[in-house]
Amino acid sequence: MKLNKITLAILFSVCSIYGFAQEHHPVKGKIENAKNEAVGMAAIQIYKADSKELFDEIYANENGTFEIPDLEDGKYRLVITEFGYKQSETVAEVKGGELDLGNIVLEVAPTDVVELKGAFVRAEVSQYRNEIDKRVVEIGNDLVSAGADAAAVLNNIPSVNVDQQTGELSLRGNENVKIYIDGKPSSLSASQVLKQIPSNQIKSVEIITNPSAKYEADGKSGIINIIMVKGQKKGYNVALSTGYEQGKRSRFNNSLTANVNTGAFNFFGNYSYNKRPSEFSGSIKNFGTKKDQGLEIVNNDESQAGKIGFDWFINDKTALTVYTNQWFGKGTGEIGSDITDLTNQNFYPNTSTFDGDWKSQDYSLNFKRDFDKADHNIVLDAFFSKSKNTDTRWMDNSYPEVKSYFEDRDDKTDNIRVNLDYTNQIKDGGKIEAGLQFRQEKNDNSLLTDNRIMVNNVLIDPSTNFNFTRDFFSAYVNYNQKFGKFGMQLGIRAEQSKDKGDYIYNKKEGFIDREKLDFFPSAFLTYEVSEKGEVSLNYSRRVDRPGINQLSPVAEWSTPLMSSIGNPDLKAEYTDNFEVGYLQRFGKNSVSGNVFYRHVKDNIFRSVSRNEDVAEAYIQNYENYDKVDAYGFELSFNLVPTKWWSSNISGDYTHNTMVVQQQKTENGVAVPYLEEIDANRLTARMNNTFKLTKAISLQHFFMYQGKSRFLQGEMQDMWRMDLGARYTFMGGKASLSARVSDIFRTFYGRLEMYTPDRGYGNFRWEAHTMNIGFTYNFGGKVRNRADAQQNKTESNGGGVGF
Repeated sequence: MKLNKITLAILFSVCSIYGFAQEHHPVKGKIENAKNEAVGMAAIQIYKADSKELFDEIYANENGTFEIPDLEDGKYRLVITEFGYKQSETVAEVKGGELDLGNIVLEVAPTDVVELKGAFVRAEVSQYRNEIDKRVVEIGNDLVSAGADAAAVLNNIPSVNVDQQTGELSLRGNENVKIYIDGKPSSLSASQVLKQIPSNQIKSVEIITNPSAKYEADGKSGIINIIMVKGQKKGYNVALSTGYEQGKRSRFNNSLTANVNTGAFNFFGNYSYNKRPSEFSGSIKNFGTKKDQGLEIVNNDESQAGKIGFDWFINDKTALTVYTNQWFGKGTGEIGSDITDLTNQNFYPNTSTFDGDWKSQDYSLNFKRDFDKADHNIVLDAFFSKSKNTDTRWMDNSYPEVKSYFEDRDDKTDNIRVNLDYTNQIKDGGKIEAGLQFRQEKNDNSLLTDNRIMVNNVLIDPSTNFNFTRDFFSAYVNYNQKFGKFGMQLGIRAEQSKDKGDYIYNKKEGFIDREKLDFFPSAFLTYEVSEKGEVSLNYSRRVDRPGINQLSPVAEWSTPLMSSIGNPDLKAEYTDNFEVGYLQRFGKNSVSGNVFYRHVKDNIFRSVSRNEDVAEAYIQNYENYDKVDAYGFELSFNLVPTKWWSSNISGDYTHNTMVVQQQKTENGVAVPYLEEIDANRLTARMNNTFKLTKAISLQHFFMYQGKSRFLQGEMQDMWRMDLGARYTFMGGKASLSARVSDIFRTFYGRLEMYTPDRGYGNFRWEAHTMNIGFTYNFGGKVRNRADAQQNKTESNGGGVGF
């Protein structure tokens, strides 16, 4: 009997869960120096006591802690190597049960010679951990990172979703989330950033659902901070990566990451090139107007990104970091939006072609000064970014009338941020964090077209120019202290915002001028119910100020039957976030759960109304309405059932109560009214890694995305399953990976439309793909000047160098 797709998927996933049995106990410890300071990222080589053959190799975490899983009973030698310290050897005897080696102290070495392999060492499996105000996913060599770009990575992370058509990001079912790169916002949009970052350049992702007062208050759902790979190992280290993906179109990505660390200086950089053509198709049936619309979108995108910078460790208490990111991209394509009139079977072809390019530059300076005691420092951080996007479009429409015209779009953005942060750990007391910030966001957005449109029976020129500047002056203070098993962090942030804008539309001027002072408190409470169990309770107030696309009267996009414009009168929305969480560890396994509630005032939503000047056409706009209540929960299991199998199982559910403006007819007159809509969404994910041998691993990923209600309709549920494999060779320096996504071709969109007309939509993107990737890491030692001079004297020649 032939099993169908769903049966196969369920059987595979259930088999992955079955078998959770024994608990394994690791060998763990912490590496530090004579000053009791943590020594992070040290290399730990593991040998059996009676053998010189390398058994395994791991690296300590940044806080100096390490954990060696699943060692059989017996004696082992741990050889610990870190730049600037003498090599240390420790004997560990495992007799069953957990072995804690305590603190291992390294002695400072008289010379600076070390040899390491690879620019960045990535764990075999992605690691999930909770901190007091965020969740962190350390990206591993599993299917979490198996994708061509950052969008593919984030879509595999619990509670995060990426729209397959627009690339828009959502957290807990809400798109009002801010995306940061290395703790700083980019001048590019989230969709552009996610497409340009290769997956292998991501070190970790921080999910900050309830940011503390230290963070900027923007973003109703929170902040997603992508931490990029940055070479920092001592010596010289290089990582090469190349990938090929085949869907309907062929795509390529290549990247290079390198650093040279001499001790006092660390020079780092990376470069990536991506060529990502894509296709998107769909259809929309309007039961009210009896019109069918077909969509065919072809994109030919390619981009380059580069980063270069240095860390200067001026002394053991002072450091300076300077770097720049450079992004370049271009894209061409075609959009077919053909319409069929079912009443007479007339066919109306509509085509638009586009040609655009974008570039963005980020410049960052970070200066840190540590004082004599631990956790006492001051940090100055300055950041500037600018971007320019140009886009030319040619439209040839036959519906609702034969018309050809062009659009030239030009979008310029400048961002400035200057932060001064101070931290002081009071002896036998709490920790104080305080800071000041100035930031400025400037936008110049224009549209030039030879198209003319009819508004209230008057022919107008929709060409528009919109200039907008938003200034912030902010200050915050946090206090953090622990009392036995109880911990707390209380904070408040003050933000003074000033908005100034002017725009010209149809030769008429408009202005925006507003100023407001807001306060944003935050509170985080934790209680250790046991040695490995913790309960947390937190609160924060957030704001979502309307962005340039939501304010600008420049049409963001348009088709013959639909256009999207902004609203200069849009107000900011404010959110009170409450969250309760629980984390329990069982050896190497953990279970975490969170329940959250959001109350939103002056919620910003997208409305769709009929275009009174164009028959059967619609306008999408942005509006405020009174309030929205949302609640939900998240549940995550990190399991290591055996030494060869690890698994992460997660699910999240969100409920939103929304208000939509409807119309009803009374005495032949259309009367508007508000209707409440309940929207629920359930998402589940499972990620398994099976280590067949030390060099070969298999991966399995399953995702289910439930129905999702929005103001005009409802997206139907969809699911997908991915399978992959990885082979590591050349002593761990090289790896070859393969992945097939959406094996059963079940990950596509189905849409039910309820308002303003009943309808149905079906959309497909390139979810079913095959990906092959190769990475190679190598590195070597860097000699200090004294060593080089000595060698020069002995050999009577040569020179100082690497």
